[in-house]
Amino acid sequence: MSSRFGPAEVMQSVTVHPTQPISTTITTLAVPASLEAYEVLIKVYAAASNPKDWIHLVSRGLSLNSGDDLAGIVAVVGSEVTNVHIGDRVAAFHPIGQPYGAYAEYASAPAHTVFKIADSMSFEEASTIPLVSLTAAITLFSRQELVAPWDQQTAAQNSKPLLVYAATSALGTFIIKLAKLAGSGPIIAIGGGSSAYLNTLLDKQDVFLDYRSGMDKVKQDVRQIVEDRKLELFHAVDAFSEKGSWVDVSQMMDGGILSVFSGAKRYDDAGIAGDVQVLYTYVGTGHDGAYKPGMPKQPSAEDARGDINFAGGFFNWLGTVVRQGTFSGHPFEVIPGGLDGVAEGLNKLKNGQARGKKLVYQISTDS
Repeated sequence: MSSRFGPAEVMQSVTVHPTQPISTTITTLAVPASLEAYEVLIKVYAAASNPKDWIHLVSRGLSLNSGDDLAGIVAVVGSEVTNVHIGDRVAAFHPIGQPYGAYAEYASAPAHTVFKIADSMSFEEASTIPLVSLTAAITLFSRQELVAPWDQQTAAQNSKPLLVYAATSALGTFIIKLAKLAGSGPIIAIGGGSSAYLNTLLDKQDVFLDYRSGMDKVKQDVRQIVEDRKLELFHAVDAFSEKGSWVDVSQMMDGGILSVFSGAKRYDDAGIAGDVQVLYTYVGTGHDGAYKPGMPKQPSAEDARGDINFAGGFFNWLGTVVRQGTFSGHPFEVIPGGLDGVAEGLNKLKNGQARGKKLVYQISTDS
């Protein structure tokens, strides 16, 4: 293992507790003294929150460092790591539920979910990318079986409509970014009031529908669009996956695959259109190659195993397009206080106060 970038031997790390409201404690831990062969230790400059950072803890009654999105500078590399080097500016996806998470001064990640970023990209923006972009990529190019944008045959094979419900969410917008790069379209985007950023991603062939007009009106509008344009709607994503939203989305489709994202639901409602296959995306397969026992609507075990190699290829491509400036992060809000601000950010997420933005924490500020 190579030597550490910087003199720190100990670090501060946050433990998140499933209390009401969400609370945190900060403890001092030893910085890892050794790494696995394909592991990377990163000095964290920025970390970003995801809803699962509090949802998983509350549902399972766990306390841990639940942060998995981070950006910073490579401090240590394992003996077999070749894609990044000490001193590189990177973003990374930390394995869900594992030690040395993102809410700390140092965090670890497998090298295949670490990518280099451009000097011009802020650590704050970079931290918004890893987890949600991999979730979007697995959904589109593994579960929905669209052709990935790094395949030269993409445009011809992907010229088919895609419906994205909750399109103004971070997940919804990353799905649309990747779908556009892959040549999918038209996009039928269904969202709410925080649509200013989303509208920069859509073009004249795409359609935005406001769900606040009522679900019956949205269904009617979708079917009218499909009929008028002589489309067949076989690909849809429910980035909300709450309050039975998947039932309504399935009824907008002509069949095909509907992707959902909450592992706490069963998706066996009587109202789901009979010719629609519901598939749950669990982004942890990018590290583990398997779903957790009891998770709903899983793909084949072979497909899940393939997500490890898929994640490596995706992050390799992602680093290239990020450094080229053709792929960017999500709008974000910095929560003040560094690690002390994590509880505030997670409670804002829990209370629905982060619409249209990712919540980010500045951990280190030296350069």
